[in-house]
Amino acid sequence: MSIEALGFYLGLGLFHGLNPAMGWLFAVALALQHNSFSWIPRAVGALLVGHFLAVLFTCGIFVLLGKALSPFWVKGLSGIALFGFGFYWLFRARHPNWVGMNVGIMDLVYWSFLMASAHGAGLMVFAGSSFCGKPFFPWSMQGGSFKLFLYPSVVHSLGYFLAIFLIATVVFRADLLQFFYKKWINFDILWSISLFLAAMGIALG
Repeated sequence: MSIEALGFYLGLGLFHGLNPAMGWLFAVALALQHNSFSWIPRAVGALLVGHFLAVLFTCGIFVLLGKALSPFWVKGLSGIALFGFGFYWLFRARHPNWVGMNVGIMDLVYWSFLMASAHGAGLMVFAGSSFCGKPFFPWSMQGGSFKLFLYPSVVHSLGYFLAIFLIATVVFRADLLQFFYKKWINFDILWSISLFLAAMGIALG
């Protein structure tokens, strides 16, 4: 993996982790509920597993599609999906409200998997391959291509982990939840713009 690719996947993970909807707010809330910092690493670890599995799952789908479809269709489908997720989070973003605070570790893994999938995290990792000097079709056609997605998924998830762990720790330790509740920017809009840019990059690439 090149330095550019490493920086892209790590940066994308950090950017994704900044969004409160991706888990750090949940981790802080659980730590406050139980009045114990130990819930921060426990929750973040569970969120990391769910996020990583969601990214790997999406990449796996496109690897399988690449074995059945031509690169043109794989590229087109990924671009359409990116536009679709971008429009959804820009105009009709709805976060699940069925999740209570009485959750266990496996519940957090499941929640993180759904949220990462719903935000198109795996799609962004897949799309990023075309921005790192690696075209789509060799990835989707080579027999061992799944391994090529494993490393970006790991690096991306590492960046996500660092972001949510650091933010959750600082917010909990410094009691900044009320401050961020009033000042935090809308990351869903920024994420939507990122999805659009990725889709356009694929379309123009």
